[in-house]
Amino acid sequence: MLSAVIDAGYNSFRLSIYDVFQNNTFRLLGSLKYFVRIGEGIKEGSKISDDKIKTAEQAFIAFKNLINAKGVKNVKAVGTSAFRYALNGKEVSDKLSEILGEDLRIISGEEEGRFSATGVINTLPITEDAIIFEIGGGSLEIAKIETGNITKVYQLPIGALKLATYSEKEIRKIVSDEISTISITPSKLVVGSGGNMRALAKLDEKISGFPSDSIHGYVVPSSQISKYAKVLFSLDIEERSALPGISKERAYTIHSGAVIIDELLQHFNADKVMVSAFGMREGVLTDGVKLDRNKWLEAIAFYHYLDPPWDVFYDAEKKVKGEMGFYVGSAAFISSVFKMSEYLNPYDACYRMTRTAIIPGFTQKEILTIGLICKAAKGKIKKKNIKSVGLDFKKKELYEYGKIVKEIVETYPLGVRWSG
Repeated sequence: MLSAVIDAGYNSFRLSIYDVFQNNTFRLLGSLKYFVRIGEGIKEGSKISDDKIKTAEQAFIAFKNLINAKGVKNVKAVGTSAFRYALNGKEVSDKLSEILGEDLRIISGEEEGRFSATGVINTLPITEDAIIFEIGGGSLEIAKIETGNITKVYQLPIGALKLATYSEKEIRKIVSDEISTISITPSKLVVGSGGNMRALAKLDEKISGFPSDSIHGYVVPSSQISKYAKVLFSLDIEERSALPGISKERAYTIHSGAVIIDELLQHFNADKVMVSAFGMREGVLTDGVKLDRNKWLEAIAFYHYLDPPWDVFYDAEKKVKGEMGFYVGSAAFISSVFKMSEYLNPYDACYRMTRTAIIPGFTQKEILTIGLICKAAKGKIKKKNIKSVGLDFKKKELYEYGKIVKEIVETYPLGVRWSG
């Protein structure tokens, strides 16, 4: 089923279209983004300007045209902080709703925070206590997670666009004062999402030479965030946009966003931050459902129009004790999907997918571990393949796991079973 979510944010408007599978997992088919910056210059009680309204209307006309062209019937649209702050926010949302033919719902700060946290929880294996934040153009959402459940949600009126014209010292003071008003105990795991967080992760990946095109589940040391915050503030927009992973539009807010994130991590005494490629839009999409790693494995099979080869997974998993058994089973599962899809080398296909695709449900370390097990099933592993992703395995171990995967995948009586 095709579904669409529109996030009319303070800085940008984005339409995302998803293919939603029968187990409620999804595949992002594509998106369309406009840097409307509708909240630029708005103070509580002031109005959205006519030129911003015109730009917003143009974005919604484009969204409507794409939705119609793709035949999407299930559409959800939400408006965030700019619509709440502006005196004419409801009036503007009504105009945009009329263009879209669907209700653009203005959500509260708490709803925005809950959607953001839900999008992260459903796409990363978060079962322990954690702090999840999403930084937008006009606000910062922070949620406390306990045993995988959202227990507290805060929204603070600080965002990368809202503070883009302030000095670094002023931003730090504003952010520190705002964060001091909330009551959340620190957690070892801190997860961040939002465009500026993802841009910083892409920058770090490129600079460090990390061998992956995905930033989902990627971990950035807090010390690096601090360095980026100082360097980015010393550069102008053109210089920032020349850096890897930072577009010209993102360069407009990346410096202020980096300082906000740096202050947040310092407040919680966090030594690192895990990055999510998903956030509020996916929270709106998956609201009311709970997704785990098994369902995301199934999604890989559904994407290839196959019934999930769970027998292969369980046969491989039981041969290795502990958490590693899950990764061996996952490597066998994914390799089987590629074998049933008639790839000449399903193990290499599995390895390449883990390097290039955004795979929800797993941290980056987990998915790269699965990829190396696949590579070990039919191919040579070099020490640099292991060291470059920060794993502790010895080649001998990986080859043993790879042998298990190959034996099961090659001998199992697999047949393509189309599920529709």
